[in-house]
Amino acid sequence: MTRLAGRGFGRYLKAIPAAMFMLVIHWSDGGCSAAPAAPAAERNEYTNVILVSLDILRPDHLGAYGYPKETSPQIDRLAKQSVLFENAIAHSYLTPVAHMSVITGQYPRNHGMVSFEVSKNQVSQRTLPEILKLYGYQTAAVVSSPEFFMRYDTESGKIVNPKDIFSHAFDYYGRTVPDATGSVRVNPTAALDWLKANKDRKFFLWIETGMLHPPYSQTVPMPYKTQFDPPGYTPFYEQFPIRLGRENADRGVPTEVLFHVYRGNYYLDFQPIHKLTEKDVSFINGRYDAGVYYTDTFIGDLLNTLDALKLSGKTLVIFHSIHGESLGEHGYFFHHDVFDTEVKTALTMRFPDNSQAGKRISRQVQGIDILPTILDYLQIPINHESQGASLMPLIKGDEAGFKGSEYAFIDRLPWWEYVLGGWHLEHQSEREAQYTPLEIAKMKDYRNLLNKTILGEYPPECIAVRTNKWKLILREKSNLLENISWWNFISGKKFPVDSIELFDLDKDPMEQKNVAKDHPKVVEQLKAKLLEWDASIKKNMTTPAVKGQPLIIPYP
Repeated sequence: MTRLAGRGFGRYLKAIPAAMFMLVIHWSDGGCSAAPAAPAAERNEYTNVILVSLDILRPDHLGAYGYPKETSPQIDRLAKQSVLFENAIAHSYLTPVAHMSVITGQYPRNHGMVSFEVSKNQVSQRTLPEILKLYGYQTAAVVSSPEFFMRYDTESGKIVNPKDIFSHAFDYYGRTVPDATGSVRVNPTAALDWLKANKDRKFFLWIETGMLHPPYSQTVPMPYKTQFDPPGYTPFYEQFPIRLGRENADRGVPTEVLFHVYRGNYYLDFQPIHKLTEKDVSFINGRYDAGVYYTDTFIGDLLNTLDALKLSGKTLVIFHSIHGESLGEHGYFFHHDVFDTEVKTALTMRFPDNSQAGKRISRQVQGIDILPTILDYLQIPINHESQGASLMPLIKGDEAGFKGSEYAFIDRLPWWEYVLGGWHLEHQSEREAQYTPLEIAKMKDYRNLLNKTILGEYPPECIAVRTNKWKLILREKSNLLENISWWNFISGKKFPVDSIELFDLDKDPMEQKNVAKDHPKVVEQLKAKLLEWDASIKKNMTTPAVKGQPLIIPYP
């Protein structure tokens, strides 16, 4: 594969057509003869690209990855036509941070997206749509997660930030509009309309959906919403005082309920008032699965549209999840840590000629490998800033030719501690809707503690390294987690946090037992590898100014 250096390479690409042929005239015996036929056009001259990104999708909740429930018949159909990666790892549990690694091929602290600030200057490296645009691609996106809505004013929908880092490289950048529940996290069906209108153009289309995001199943219509509910079950939180402003039960599992579950207990007024039962956890998982199923229907519509428009045979389709979701395995819901439930992702690639269909690859790969793979397949030089490696050797069966690392590296940025511990509390207390008087009274003290502890710090507070066998988590600021974690706020207690955690993923895939003391040599080796990587990242670390705010700022 070829790597091309720097942002400045664009001026050369614009001046040189991607495919050209030369007529050579040979003068001989007073005559002439044409040169041999020109070589075939490079793939980037005729191959479309669609990147389908699902926020918080757990691969182990898909049939293609072994899930017993029938949540994903259409995604499973796509997987059978694709190469499937069994161990794909995201670099963050935060949506914009993890996705920026996908479209730059860089680790978070190198590409600079370590906050939710998305000005164009936040990230200096070229992104995938920028590169493809240089090669003549029409670029379009339709997104349904607010994390990617920075281009627009939240209330009016007017464009207020036309050069934000996610949207500025697209010729068309569409967003969903609120449904009857008031949520924008719906299936991005406008992408199908765009395809129909642009089927004769060479395009790159990014389709992103946040339908799975809490409140689980909020925008899923009946009867799909309740299809995985335990028979005769009544949500446990309905027996407790209803909080004003909380989502109605028929609009999904309330986010504030999920925020108040820790170590299997539901907390209110800093007391554990309910121990979640197996049925409680099953219900919440069922509502998450309802979101998977309804999203799957959209994937089916997309596949059928590509077939109907005769685009399947000339389109590379990459399907992936941006990151995962914790669904009770560690005593909480949502996403806030570096466990596999939150950073292991689905990843499939369907090639236009159906080559390699049905192939499964167990070798661990990373989010940063997606960009170089796309460029390599399209025969476009890979930008030298990319820290990932093309997966094409693995796909073709040449494991020795794969230049990627056997180690995946993950940053844990303190979003929960800063956003939920700071902005979220202040925002909700202004509404005086979703917190009890005791909790509201504690908010000011908690905010002061937050300021003393976190201001002036730079992420991450935890880093992790993963192989197919082991996961090592180094919690460099375990005292921060003990003192100002979200769990500290809802429980009123300090929970001890191990500074080093090691998990045997073969024996303990859900990472329940820390075996660091049992394997000191493994800890030593992985810690050395992790610190070596961390030092290399710090040499080229981007430290963006974030409007005077430290670390992470909230999104609309």
